[in-house]
Amino acid sequence: MKFEQLFFLREAAKYGSISVAAEKNYMSQSSVSHSILNLEKELGTTLLKRTNAGVAPTQLGEMVLLKIEDITQSLNEIVDITKEQRNSGEVNISCIPCICEWIIPQTLQQLKDNSMNVQLSVSTAESNTVVQNVSSGISEFGIIIRYDGLERISELKYTPLFRDEYWLYVGPKSPYWDKDSITYEQLLKEPYIAYRDEFKHYNGGLTNMISSSDIPNIIFRTDNLDSIKNMIAQNNYIAFFPKHMSANDIYLQSGHIRRIRISDRKLDFEVGYVESVKYKQKNIDKIVLGVIKDTIKDIIS
Repeated sequence: MKFEQLFFLREAAKYGSISVAAEKNYMSQSSVSHSILNLEKELGTTLLKRTNAGVAPTQLGEMVLLKIEDITQSLNEIVDITKEQRNSGEVNISCIPCICEWIIPQTLQQLKDNSMNVQLSVSTAESNTVVQNVSSGISEFGIIIRYDGLERISELKYTPLFRDEYWLYVGPKSPYWDKDSITYEQLLKEPYIAYRDEFKHYNGGLTNMISSSDIPNIIFRTDNLDSIKNMIAQNNYIAFFPKHMSANDIYLQSGHIRRIRISDRKLDFEVGYVESVKYKQKNIDKIVLGVIKDTIKDIIS
């Protein structure tokens, strides 16, 4: 039995796919598949259920994966012990897009100022996808908008960070450019640009706050936040953005767009972070999370 075999088994189970596990580790699919098959042959049992949709651990495979996590944690501890600087390493984070623009740059600067050699790998997604990334071990922790049902995910721990609320972005060509507020009924008549699957699926944020009868007049969808802001600045389009998390937005700072509050409806929400109870955090993960929490606290207060 080789550690490489255990590693590839863990990767295949994490991604639910042998081909994806191979791609993520720059290996051929056949090499990863043969490695896992040889491990199963050596142990005399099946560790993965293979279907056209992907792979999933068998009951015995789940037990083996728990032991692999123990081994991996021990190896990480050995690396920590032998490193001259404990404040170094790579940290994988998943978060909602606005957090990436708002907090991550300042977090990187804080880490640099404190002489911490940390490489951050950040992916952005909607809250439910962030939760999946953390639950599967792809990300060490994730920052999300809290949504109903989160507490039912037993393998995750959720901790609140702060509260925010949605305000409306408008451009110079909007009839509300010189207004301080807008009613929700007025908002429904304006052309709206939606971010990704906003108002389509149950995924946290506005989708959970707005009923099907109150969905804005969506004329365009995109997964590019900068495109949304650029279109608002040049046309009469509108879109929701969080008040705190967009405070340092360059379009706002430059005066190309304004934000106005909704006068007759409070669209507030809670932002927090999730961490897995299955995968133990490394020391550097805790350090980065601590810096993020301190940075948010300093800004919000």
